[in-house]
Amino acid sequence: MNALDRENRYIRKWRPAATRGDSMAMSNVAAAYRILGKSRLAAKWYKRAADSGDGDAKTDWGYCLQHGGGVRKDERAAERTYRSAIASECITEYDREEAMYHLAVLLLGRQSASSRRAATKLLRVANADGDYPQAQALLLIVESAEVRNICNCRRHL
Repeated sequence: MNALDRENRYIRKWRPAATRGDSMAMSNVAAAYRILGKSRLAAKWYKRAADSGDGDAKTDWGYCLQHGGGVRKDERAAERTYRSAIASECITEYDREEAMYHLAVLLLGRQSASSRRAATKLLRVANADGDYPQAQALLLIVESAEVRNICNCRRHL
């Protein structure tokens, strides 16, 4: 079975539960669509899961908004979504750190002193336990040099 067949099988498996409102199933369907390169469908399902209160999905939905993955790029909405994910009780620690990291990248793009301070704080918290190497690497750059156009688009949305 190739990857295309596998992802389509996952969609068939998880879509019934997703349409009934299961946020984990919604996220699984969204991830399968993302892997298949169907970014609009992925964004649609990430948004549904995020709207249901799933903090992990809020991180993914924020990413779609930040980078224009399947939706119109909207950095203000991405910032609100990341902040909501960070504050969520229904989120894994890794996704909370990922939301902090992406929010920091977004803030650094504004190139203001206050945004840079806020981003630095987020990066320190995201890597407080030393398990988020991207945050650590970006923190080293921020603390050592002037930051200009930062892009760490890792999900190929």
